[in-house]
Amino acid sequence: MKPSFPLSRKLLVSHFLATFIVSSAIGSFLYLTARESLMDQLRARLSGSAALVSRELDANALRDIRLESDIEKPEYIEALSSLRQMRRANSDIAFLYVMRLGDDGRVYFVVDSDETKSQALPGREYFDGTPELLRGFSEASADRSYTSDEWGTFISGYSPLLNGAGEFLVGIDMRADEVRRKLANLHKAGLIGVLAALILSWLIGSWMSRHFRRPIEAMITQVKAVAAGDLDRRLEMQRQDELDSLLTAINDMTADLKKARDSEKE
Repeated sequence: MKPSFPLSRKLLVSHFLATFIVSSAIGSFLYLTARESLMDQLRARLSGSAALVSRELDANALRDIRLESDIEKPEYIEALSSLRQMRRANSDIAFLYVMRLGDDGRVYFVVDSDETKSQALPGREYFDGTPELLRGFSEASADRSYTSDEWGTFISGYSPLLNGAGEFLVGIDMRADEVRRKLANLHKAGLIGVLAALILSWLIGSWMSRHFRRPIEAMITQVKAVAAGDLDRRLEMQRQDELDSLLTAINDMTADLKKARDSEKE
């Protein structure tokens, strides 16, 4: 009777499943590690860039910019022009801005590089401050995850302004879709790696299946021949592995049976 699930197929399936589980576990670990590394790099880049921009602005020149009417002041015009030029130089950056921490603990805009009607004018309060943003008044920092406000969803970096004495910071926003695009490229690379591992696993499993199927089928044929009385057959296979011992044992058994039969005839 033909087996419903032959050993060769079991070897193929078991090897493929084992490789699938291992490759998936390793792939997931590497993806999560690479994802976290990419996010750490983005945060470091944003906080580092904010620190570089902060060196280009002097808080002393912005201390008197507090109200919407101050947009006509030369100090505001110069700072706004500088921020917009720096933002235009990097397509990854959505916004650059300077904020002030008031004596009441509230956060206010000083200069905002936004070139649309949504630009925040001096003195406008910002209500969506994160712990990282508040820390940015004293040291370089960056958001740990996406943050959302009326301008969109971002990951942002912050750094205290030169001579700011903890009162001013410069912020940099990177849009979430840009971050997701970078993560999507990483995800795509991970999927390609897992797919390649599965294809290779299937090929190796197929080779292993054939490697064991041929000698097993040959031994079955030999045993059936012996059972039918054909004792002149020999298995002519060289496996260079443990199966050689079994093939030799079957050949020896066949030879012994032939000798016994020939002795009975005499």
